[in-house]
Amino acid sequence: MFWTPLHVYTLIPQFIVYAVLAAVLSRALKDKDFEARLLPLKICTVLLLLLEAAKQITGIVTGYDTYWIPLHFCSLFLFFHPAACFYKGKHRDKFLLIAGVVSSCVFLFMAVYPNVVYSDDAIRSMWACLTGRGGSFFEVHTVLFHGIGTFTFFLFVFQGLVEFHTKKDVKLVIITYGLYCLIVGPFAQLIDTNFNNFVRSNAPFLEDIRLRIRDCIGAVLGQTVYVLILSVGTILVPLLAYFVLKWMTALFHHRKAGETAA
Repeated sequence: MFWTPLHVYTLIPQFIVYAVLAAVLSRALKDKDFEARLLPLKICTVLLLLLEAAKQITGIVTGYDTYWIPLHFCSLFLFFHPAACFYKGKHRDKFLLIAGVVSSCVFLFMAVYPNVVYSDDAIRSMWACLTGRGGSFFEVHTVLFHGIGTFTFFLFVFQGLVEFHTKKDVKLVIITYGLYCLIVGPFAQLIDTNFNNFVRSNAPFLEDIRLRIRDCIGAVLGQTVYVLILSVGTILVPLLAYFVLKWMTALFHHRKAGETAA
């Protein structure tokens, strides 16, 4: 199941709030300089870093699990968003682009297949933890982290924070996520930790494919083929996310320009 009823009840209102808030912030900051316009993204980035720091500290105190090492697909927020917000060198536009793509990827997953990001049990556990009825802080981290990450997508779109140069951008996205797969794919096997589903898939239909491949050609070769297939997907999804970001940014700003002209 791609969506559960609990995802519907919690995510659709979130998307509406995110869009309205991003639109309000965009209008309020439209005449400010770029650093001022970047302030909402900076605040979100700091919140993501604080959440991650709290998770790491909690993990160290309670007993560390290698699954908490920030090498997941969505962990790229922790690397590219700080660079996009606080680095001011000549490559800032590249960091902004990849940060925008990271945000777009999370939005796509949350819009299409939120149940693979976190389950409805995770939502229940988060509320139990926040209301003092048990639950798990790690689920609080998971739900809030992806919620803030999704909001940053709306900021990129409504504020028009990225300048697009398609040929160069596509190459950069392929190289960035190709390097991610090259580093994290083998490392996940080495320590048997399911970063980015490289060891096994949380999506039942993909896990079935993985097991069938292993049965057909053997465990080692089958797992290698599975990692390669997943790597292709890990590159294609950000490419799709890039064009979604580009098209939605163009749509919003074209419409805004038309309203201004009118």
